[in-house]
Amino acid sequence: MKKLLILLVISSLLVPVFAYTADELTSSMLAKNPDIMKAREEVTKADLDVRDAKGGYSPTIDLTVTGSYIANPIDPIRINLGDYIDTTAYGVKNDYITLYKGQESMYYQFSLSMTQPIFTWGKLSNAVKLYKSIYEARLMQLEDAMDKAQTELNTRIAALHYLLQIQSLLSKQTEIVSRLVELADDAQKNGMMLASDALGVKVQARQLDVAKAQVDQQVLLMMTELGNLSGIRDLSATDIEFDEASFTASLDNLCKADYSTLSAKCLSDSRTNFQLLGKLSSIAQTAKDIAGASVNWKPDLALVVNADYSGSRLPFVETDWYGKDDWGATITVALKTTVLDGGKAVRNVKRADSGLQDAQIDIQSAKAKVRSAVDENWTNLSVGLAQIDYQSALSEQLDSKNQVNQSLLDTGYGSESDYLQGQLDRNNCEIEILRTKINLATAVYTLLYLQGDGSKVLD
Repeated sequence: MKKLLILLVISSLLVPVFAYTADELTSSMLAKNPDIMKAREEVTKADLDVRDAKGGYSPTIDLTVTGSYIANPIDPIRINLGDYIDTTAYGVKNDYITLYKGQESMYYQFSLSMTQPIFTWGKLSNAVKLYKSIYEARLMQLEDAMDKAQTELNTRIAALHYLLQIQSLLSKQTEIVSRLVELADDAQKNGMMLASDALGVKVQARQLDVAKAQVDQQVLLMMTELGNLSGIRDLSATDIEFDEASFTASLDNLCKADYSTLSAKCLSDSRTNFQLLGKLSSIAQTAKDIAGASVNWKPDLALVVNADYSGSRLPFVETDWYGKDDWGATITVALKTTVLDGGKAVRNVKRADSGLQDAQIDIQSAKAKVRSAVDENWTNLSVGLAQIDYQSALSEQLDSKNQVNQSLLDTGYGSESDYLQGQLDRNNCEIEILRTKINLATAVYTLLYLQGDGSKVLD
């Protein structure tokens, strides 16, 4: 039994602890994320639409085949020759002559029609152009969806990393506060502390419990969102690695960047979101061209070829199917145009022109929003770094003070409560630094996304 337990312990120690890197989570996200999968399907549908539009150049061939069974066909028609001539005088045998053999029970009809567009005022070519532009727009939407998902993934991984550190510090804080409550109770019993002061220590403990519960909830929410993003449902907090060196490198390079250069890059027309809006503007222009080609008195020209057959014989199968001359063929040049539609075509042109103006307005609106986002996150970056500098300086001051309190405590002249309160204050500084780093991560990854570097460190 002992040997079995030893083997189980050894085997448990040999089981590797697997942690997902950001790259591994990204790979899973690209394969399983619903938004990305949906955007990818939109690309596939847009490609099929392009092929359909190109198919408009080819002729349309329709074949109609019917076969009918006639339950009561027309009977044969016969006459008695003797009723019309004197058969004896002519030496002809008096007999029945068949004038009509009667209708057969089967009747077949075949119709083959081919329509080939000749001239459509550019509607076909513009349709191909339109759907090609839509396909390219779908590709850009897919790329943008991937960039946004990557930015959110990076931000949440960083936030989780720092929240876990805050959790650890809050656990230490709980131990310290528990000891402070014990000391406050003893001091109150001995008459060394007022009841109101002792109550203040207990309130501080309750505040810490609330803060710990809030952080626990944030960690749980972060894990849920990371699972939704990556498509991995059984993630645990210890399964995820955060490359802090990469994040620090991105932060350092952003701090070295010039605001004007950064803003210009974020607002560049080469950015995916602005290329997408430009493509939507192009789509609106093409839609306007198509509407303009559909106005009244602009006829479409097409070649129509028809071949028909009808009869009681199945073509190419039964004999004598062609002997009855029941087939025909026609070649037609057809012209079709709308003469009057109550002004609908003209309004369609105006509607398309309005869509074009909307697309131009959307571009300007998007640039204004990006400019605001750049300003906001750049400011958050500066403020966050200043807060970290302040909290770091305060931490050094508290470390120095705590060393003094520790020395006094060791010599018997100090107060344990003062020393523990100093430890609380020091840990609070560290917690504030970690909270600020979460805000910094949001600012850094948002700025990287806005300038098109959301999945890599700045050079």
